[in-house]
Amino acid sequence: KLLKHFLGYIFKFVTDYIMNLCLVKIFTDSNGIAYGVTRLVRPRGTHKATIVWLHDIGENGDDSARFVRELNLPNVQIREHIKWICPTAPTRPVSRLGGAVTTAWCDVTQVSENMEHDLASINTTCVLVANLLAGEPAHVMKGVGGIGLGAAQALYFASCYVVGGMRDMGLNAVVGINGWLPAWTNFLYHIDSLTVSGTLAASLPILLTNENSMVPFQFGWLSEQSLSRAGIPVTFRPNDGSKTSLCFGFSFHLTLFSETDFGGYAKYMQEGSYSYWKLAQNIPPALGLTLEFS
Repeated sequence: KLLKHFLGYIFKFVTDYIMNLCLVKIFTDSNGIAYGVTRLVRPRGTHKATIVWLHDIGENGDDSARFVRELNLPNVQIREHIKWICPTAPTRPVSRLGGAVTTAWCDVTQVSENMEHDLASINTTCVLVANLLAGEPAHVMKGVGGIGLGAAQALYFASCYVVGGMRDMGLNAVVGINGWLPAWTNFLYHIDSLTVSGTLAASLPILLTNENSMVPFQFGWLSEQSLSRAGIPVTFRPNDGSKTSLCFGFSFHLTLFSETDFGGYAKYMQEGSYSYWKLAQNIPPALGLTLEFS
């Protein structure tokens, strides 16, 4: 039995290594810049869902993998049934950082409702995410989430999905922590042109949190309003400065995602703020989140 377990571990390690090499070679952005290594966090039990998690500026797939490994939500078997795919963005100059070179899904100027969007790179990253999810079994649920710029990319992916660009994928949930919707005015045009699928929109729950020091509240609110106008059920949670609401919203959405197929977790929602505090305890400091509790 010990030998069988050891050989199984070696097989998984080699498989992950080969997959990471393939992803680095295949996926490049619009300027021909290669994406970094993609990390996988496999479920310990039966594979029931897959989530692609996108990091913020200056981070990588290792940071994302560390984040999801630390999500020890009470009564929610996050590690038991969910496979996490954690890609790494290309390394590029970022205008918002004065041209400093770092990992970023696209170039970013000052974050505001009138900001310029690097749509070429954003669209290329959407192709990356779609390809990562396309390789997953048809019977598992699929989600996309992220933090900061990764959250913006996840929300844009959701907007492309409801327009019908990837309708065969079966996207089930989207999480955006301190993000915004890139090209939100373009999305409003699709809504007014009646090119948004009402069926796809109604079946895609989205959680969007907003921290005013990162994303202006007005821009976060406009992003939420744009998505809601399309018929998407959006939960918008502005943070109150203590970061507790961020943890509440994130755990709430993962519970909602789990309840769709994983069984009954309604009791979890009634356990009080201690559960959310415990979640916040387990968010690694490498993600740059300052957590304070009253």
